[in-house]
Amino acid sequence: MAKKHDERCKACKKMVEQLLSVLYGEVKTNYNLDLPSNIDGYSGSVFETELETIYTTLQKYRGHDSFVKAKKLPNVDYFVPSPGFIVEFDESQHFSKPREIVLSKYPDSLNLGFNKRKWRNLCVSLNRKDNDPVYRDEQRAWYDTLRDFAPTILKLKPTIRIFASDTVWCSLNPNVKSDHNIFKKTIKVIDK
Repeated sequence: MAKKHDERCKACKKMVEQLLSVLYGEVKTNYNLDLPSNIDGYSGSVFETELETIYTTLQKYRGHDSFVKAKKLPNVDYFVPSPGFIVEFDESQHFSKPREIVLSKYPDSLNLGFNKRKWRNLCVSLNRKDNDPVYRDEQRAWYDTLRDFAPTILKLKPTIRIFASDTVWCSLNPNVKSDHNIFKKTIKVIDK
């Protein structure tokens, strides 16, 4: 029986970086957007009202009022400076009830580089729970939300999300055109 591939495979993450590099040039990993993580930092932003609604919805979900612990938004997985977009590599723990709830609150006018319906369906079907610490699911959902809204603040193209289990990413080859096509089909291709 074949061994199941681990979605936390470091080689998969490296391959995503290499494919992005071949397609777009410079790629910055573990990149700091220098954005606040607290709701107060988004006062006056385009989606201030929507972010406040999402934040209070997360607080009410299980009663965890204080799930934001970092002053700055934790780093994004990848940043492609030209043409300017974020890429997040989502493992299963990102697909929780709190994440499904916040995705349902996203305004239709928010441009996304991933299929919101698919992400919501994955939240329902996988329904992951991470209670270490007890507010971790709410915290992760909030930080993912900020990464999805960041392009409107930073004037970037929409955040792209890749589901770690969609493909065995490390089986791809950055030097093979057909593998480029597999990668492009998985993400919404961003034009330069």
